Amino acid sequence: MPLLTDPLTLGTGSILQNRFALAPLTNQQSNDDGTASEHDLHWFEQLAAGGYSILTTAAANVQPNGKSFAGQLGVYDDRHIPGLSAMAEIAHRHGALASVQLHHGGAFARQDLIGSEALVGPSDDEDTGARALTLPEVEQLRDDFIAAATRAQRAGFDGVELHGAFGFILAAFLLPETNRRTDHYGGNPEGRSRLLREIIEGIRAGCGPDFHIGLRLALSGQNPHLPEVRDMVAGFLERDLVDYLDLVVRSLDTRVEVGIHSGELLVDLFTDLTRGSTLVGVSGDIMSAAGAQRALDHGSDFVFVASGAVVHHDFPQRVLADQAYETPRPPLPASFFRDQGRSPAFIDYLEESLGFVEAH
Repeated sequence: MPLLTDPLTLGTGSILQNRFALAPLTNQQSNDDGTASEHDLHWFEQLAAGGYSILTTAAANVQPNGKSFAGQLGVYDDRHIPGLSAMAEIAHRHGALASVQLHHGGAFARQDLIGSEALVGPSDDEDTGARALTLPEVEQLRDDFIAAATRAQRAGFDGVELHGAFGFILAAFLLPETNRRTDHYGGNPEGRSRLLREIIEGIRAGCGPDFHIGLRLALSGQNPHLPEVRDMVAGFLERDLVDYLDLVVRSLDTRVEVGIHSGELLVDLFTDLTRGSTLVGVSGDIMSAAGAQRALDHGSDFVFVASGAVVHHDFPQRVLADQAYETPRPPLPASFFRDQGRSPAFIDYLEESLGFVEAH
């Protein structure tokens, strides 16, 4: 079995110095125009010094109407480049690779943040009021994801990760419940994944073979369409479409609850797939040295640290120094996060949205 200290090589040729990757962490602390704030730079500096082999930004929206969080990072305009460049420089100075997570909220964008712009998705959605994108708008969305990747490359980043999880727009295109289109971007699994494939192919053509492309997918044991998701992932792995997968699971112990794979361990369904040069990473409730190593033991090539990084930004260093290391379990006092230099906006988000902060 691989060890957490082992280096790893991406299909691009870039080398990860260990098996720790930073998961994209929402923090709601960027400037209102989407430019990186001083808080962003301070947080990235802390993380970069903490021992990760690759750092991924918080979700950065590729169109103004995709904004889903207050204080969300942007990558849809050249004005975002200076701040992004500063973040990439921080990562590289500490020997880490740097990646921007590309995001569009779709039906889960926030109306109060996008103004008079309509909420959009692959199809009309009565629950959210989102309207279906026209075919030209789908093509524009594709082109804007690709343009955001080239902008990240110009800013000095080594690659991007596509946010295909949690019901945001790329995830919505993949599911038959939210994608009822009758054009070539819907209708069957091939059509529903077409937008994602075209974005990946466009980024590869525009940014070249040395620029890595990752894809984040959320896995649920209750998803009745899990076999379709697994078939799509298998096709991506077979064709080496992306350089890595970031598979989000609630727990390594999560089992499939419905369908033909009922009772099987969810993560094993995907780590057992034949892969070429594509690396597979697992992201979830990893808050200990044992948990991180266990992800590798389950067939993951590397581990995306999310909750553990929120509690201690130097999670990798602590794990490598102590095989029995385990983070304190939230909720924790606000002072715990203040003392580590978290911004007030970040602490508010941890309290209000994640429940990581003890009630006053």
